[in-house]
Amino acid sequence: MSPSVPEIATRSAHWGYDEHRYFGHAVFEELRGRESFAGLTALSVLGRRLAPEVCALLDETAVCLTLADPRIWPLKLTRLIASYGHAIPAAAAGMLIQQEARIGHWTMQNAAAALVALKSQVDAVSSDDAQRVVRSYVREQPFVWGFGTPFRKRDERLLAFRDSVERRGFDRLPYFKLFDALAREVTAERHACPNIAAALAAVLLDQGLAVREIGPLAIALSQHMFMAHGVEGAALASPVLQRLPLEFVRYVGPKPRQSPRAQQSE
Repeated sequence: MSPSVPEIATRSAHWGYDEHRYFGHAVFEELRGRESFAGLTALSVLGRRLAPEVCALLDETAVCLTLADPRIWPLKLTRLIASYGHAIPAAAAGMLIQQEARIGHWTMQNAAAALVALKSQVDAVSSDDAQRVVRSYVREQPFVWGFGTPFRKRDERLLAFRDSVERRGFDRLPYFKLFDALAREVTAERHACPNIAAALAAVLLDQGLAVREIGPLAIALSQHMFMAHGVEGAALASPVLQRLPLEFVRYVGPKPRQSPRAQQSE
C-alpha cells in the first residue's frame, strides 16, 4: 500500500465553467464592478474583503506611498536588473529584497509590532499614566520603527496620508491615537519626525489586520513603482548599468603578489 500524501488545501480560488471563485466570492457576480484594485489586493493578502471606506483609503494610500526615485536602493536594484532587458524579473527582485528589510515598506510590519507591544503596556495603566509609559518606552528603545525622514525635515507622504485618514475619522481610533502620542515623545526626545510607516501601521491595526499581514500588504500596495522602473529600465537596457566603466573604478588594497614559483622562473 502506497504511503498517503498529505492533502494540500487552498481557499484562494476555484475555476468554474461559467463563474470563478476568489476567496469564496463570485468573480463576475460579486467582485466585478464592486471591488477596487486596492480592495482586490487586500483580499489577495488577507483572504477577506475590507469595508468600502477602508478600500477607498487603501487606494489613496497607494498614491501617498509613491516615492519612486530610482536612487532609493530597492528601486535601484530593480533598474540594475532591468538593464538586461526583462521587466518582470526586475520588478520581482525589487519587491523580493524588501522582505524583513530595514528600509522600504516592510518597515510598516516592524512598526506595527512595536505599536502592539506598546499598546499592551499602555492598556495596563490608567489614562493619566499612559503618556508616561510612552515616554519611558521611547527612552528605552535603541531604535523606534516608523520614525526618521532621510535628507528632509518631514515626510511629505505622511502629510498627504494624514489628510486622507482624518477625512474618514480614522485618526480617532485607538492605534492612531497611540501613534500620535508616540510621535510627540519621539519628536521631543530624539528630534525625529514620524514617517508614513508608523501611521499606516496604526491605521491597519485599527482595521483589525494582524501584524504578519501588514508587511505583505504594504509591499503589494507599492508594486506599481517597481513595475514602472522594471518596464522603463528594460526598454532602455542601459549598458552602463550592466558594466561600470573602468575609469570609474579605483582599486584600494594591497599590491598584487607573485607566487614563489613565479619568482623563481624569472
